[in-house]
Amino acid sequence: MHIKLDKSMGKLYEQLYRAIAAEITSGAMRSGFMLPSRREMAKTAGVSQNTVESAYRMLADCGYIRSIPRQGYVVDYPVEPFGGEMTWERDAAEEIVFSPNGIDISAVNRGVYAKLLRDAAYNSDIFSYVDKGGEFALRSAISKYLISFRDIKAPPDRIVMGAGAEYLLLSLASVFGSGFISENPCDPHYYRTLSAYGKSVTALPYNTGCFDAAALSDKDGILLIEPCARFPRSRTMSKEERRAVLEWAYASEKRYIVEIGVDSELVWSGDSPLFTEDTRGKVIYLGSFSRSFSPGIKASYMVLPEPVRDMWKRAHIYYYSLISKQEQYALAEFIDKGYFRKHCMAMRRSYRDKKTQLKLYMEQAFEGGFRVINEDGGTYITAQIGSFSTAAVRLLARRAGIKLFSLSGFNMLGDEAADGTDRLVMGFGDVTGRDIKRGAQMLARALAELTG
Repeated sequence: MHIKLDKSMGKLYEQLYRAIAAEITSGAMRSGFMLPSRREMAKTAGVSQNTVESAYRMLADCGYIRSIPRQGYVVDYPVEPFGGEMTWERDAAEEIVFSPNGIDISAVNRGVYAKLLRDAAYNSDIFSYVDKGGEFALRSAISKYLISFRDIKAPPDRIVMGAGAEYLLLSLASVFGSGFISENPCDPHYYRTLSAYGKSVTALPYNTGCFDAAALSDKDGILLIEPCARFPRSRTMSKEERRAVLEWAYASEKRYIVEIGVDSELVWSGDSPLFTEDTRGKVIYLGSFSRSFSPGIKASYMVLPEPVRDMWKRAHIYYYSLISKQEQYALAEFIDKGYFRKHCMAMRRSYRDKKTQLKLYMEQAFEGGFRVINEDGGTYITAQIGSFSTAAVRLLARRAGIKLFSLSGFNMLGDEAADGTDRLVMGFGDVTGRDIKRGAQMLARALAELTG
């Protein structure tokens, strides 16, 4: 939090009051955020503790914050950000954010991609009508990449491009006319987007362990599943679980599977996609460049089994991918010339190193009290600290300026449905090694103060 006060601009406590109030109303400081102590704020703002106390009292009188005995002041002013407050948002007042959705964009070869975009701008074809399902050059590049990197055999005519994975899922809903089924906890991006557009989404009972095939047995619909990590569990599906899911899909014409592979390039487990094991055209593979390359590039794709492709074309005569032709041509060249594969390999090494650092620094900070539960996700792990409850750790972390996530935070049925196996979900994708170490030390000090 950066605050600049000027004595020539009026009373310092009023300036401090306005500065903090602005942070709260903008959503930068959200309800539940613990304000720094008077001493810490006085040091930050360069004023006396009496000045800070006057500003805090004024904020409390105006309903922005409230006092908690023997703890301090906490923000108590609900602000509704655009779309509602979601657990995956990484914008927060906390200084260090261990978001499982963080992506390191510092390694993106901007010079190469900028050149490819410029070259594409001189391609006269970008000014003609678009190829509705995505430009053939990009679909062809993805087809060649998938067979070499993921062992997925998919000709270009079975690949459909779309401006984001959610957009593609919405297009599937109209093809089948049936609802979706999601694990729980799950990625809220898909669950909430589909629900917001009036699509039926059934959340399975809250389960953080093995996939519960029994809970799925009597349901029809389109199952959303991420075999490589089962977000947010960071746990790969076993062979038995994969077989059970396929058998469920084969048991009815009304059942299909969407294999979410948006993180597949970032995971190093080596397991083959579920798509390659499907023998009856029941699995749809969903990939995205937003996670593997850059979140600023909203280009995703589906690989459709042949019967599904024909159904999709009949249902979407007027479909458009909504991705600019220039970006599609640039991305096609980026893949064809080997830059994308090189980038993915570099990111896998980077994330592997960061995961090692996170585990090391947390183990050092807590002297053996830190336990990793699962670590199959590309940019996050699940863990537990000693005998502390996940809720208590998150609260103390927030007071120390650290944002942590939990499995129950992704529970679409509400926290009350949790089964007692809540765990921390710690992301390291866009956190530097220095901040990983600093965050571990800050968290250890916060917990030590509680116990000591």
